[in-house]
Amino acid sequence: MMKKRFPAAVLPLLLSAAALVGCSSSGGTGGTGGGGGGGGQPAGQPPKVTATPTPTSGTQLAELPLVAFLKDADGDRTIDRATDLLTQDCMHRLGFAGWKTDTTLPVGKPVETAGDYGYLDEAQAAQYGFRSAAALKGKPTDGPRMQPGELAALTGSDGAGNAAPGNVPQGGCGGEAFRTIRAGLDKPAGSVYDDLMGDSYQRTASDSRVVDGIRAWSDCMKQKGFTYSTPKALSVEAWGPQVTQREIDTAKADVACTKQTNLPGIAFAVQSAIQQQQIEQHQQQLKAEKDFKAGQVRKAAEILRSKGQ
Repeated sequence: MMKKRFPAAVLPLLLSAAALVGCSSSGGTGGTGGGGGGGGQPAGQPPKVTATPTPTSGTQLAELPLVAFLKDADGDRTIDRATDLLTQDCMHRLGFAGWKTDTTLPVGKPVETAGDYGYLDEAQAAQYGFRSAAALKGKPTDGPRMQPGELAALTGSDGAGNAAPGNVPQGGCGGEAFRTIRAGLDKPAGSVYDDLMGDSYQRTASDSRVVDGIRAWSDCMKQKGFTYSTPKALSVEAWGPQVTQREIDTAKADVACTKQTNLPGIAFAVQSAIQQQQIEQHQQQLKAEKDFKAGQVRKAAEILRSKGQ
């Protein structure tokens, strides 16, 4: 049976916490490993913004500095391929001879949706409100469901709280592959990257320039007949199963006010400045994480070569 890695059908490009953070963070209020308190920036002294973009779509926002600092798309693909092959070998060893991982899944086109710092897709708002065509069609099926024994071999649990048999490695074949890629590497304690990401998002949300931008957005929405204090209130509102004219009108107003106030550009510029400051103040810790990632890439490449890949 072919098993996929279950990627999202659509890769959302949110003008929100997710987009501005750039990747999932630990949500820590203060960075460990020297990342706490906003990277040591004294209270009342926000970093200076040197340039503020004026995007007309979320795709026009460049990567945040922390994301760019540690980005290695080719390395990530190498790690993924090696992990897939190790997992597949393990599953075969445990008796699931037909198990394989699909590593050629298509990548969906990014779709912008509303978020913490507004909405920029006017055409989508006019047709789908705060949704996307893919969301309205429902989630695609991921193929046949795994049997409990197969799931236990892959993850270490059968999904019903029952432990896997004794011959299954800790965490299942996925856990074994994860450990193999990292074996022998000097892993940094904690993750200053995640801590700084979470801290930069929180500092951005409370920065006076962003707060003023949100207030201007709210005033703009009120002038158009919609009373909302923040864009986030729109993204979490229960709009109902079908798109209504009210939702479309609200979404179009959101787009207009987002562009009028340039809220996503302001928030992106502020968080970029914060992160640049963090990089300067935490170079040693971030380099350790970058070196750890590079070590995984080298290990993964060796595994692929050993398997003729």
